[in-house]
Amino acid sequence: MMAPASAVTDLFDRYASAWAANDPAALAACWQHSATLFYKAEEFENFFYSLDEVVQYWEHNVRFHDKVRLAFTDIQTLGHGDPQTITILRMRWDIRFNAHATNVDGSPFASAGKAMGGDNHVLAHLITTPDGMKFTGWCETPDAPISYMRRLYESQAQI
Repeated sequence: MMAPASAVTDLFDRYASAWAANDPAALAACWQHSATLFYKAEEFENFFYSLDEVVQYWEHNVRFHDKVRLAFTDIQTLGHGDPQTITILRMRWDIRFNAHATNVDGSPFASAGKAMGGDNHVLAHLITTPDGMKFTGWCETPDAPISYMRRLYESQAQI
């Protein structure tokens, strides 16, 4: 049985709102607190495998981000087996960094005070719980540089 589209959309809406609020507790409320968890942010080389690690990442972001906006589109739900669901989607992210942002190691962040944005693809693993749909896995990836640059150059053509 596949998860209802409304439950999936609701989860992604709550997740985007939690990011906009820069609220680690609200973000964590979107996740199933289980031993089987993975999280891959595009800016880190390695995966996180516990909610504690992910919460530490979100808590750092409270001081790192001044403003965050995520937009989730083209959400496709793939059946995986009740109560699990796999989704694939596009994620547009826009972030303005705090003027005093530092890297996780405490060193100055080169883009402090600036804004940037980009487009990613996401594969998310969801589970239906008594409290509603929750994430158990997340992997975000930007397009390969060659794909991104081709699209950028093609969109800039003036003839």
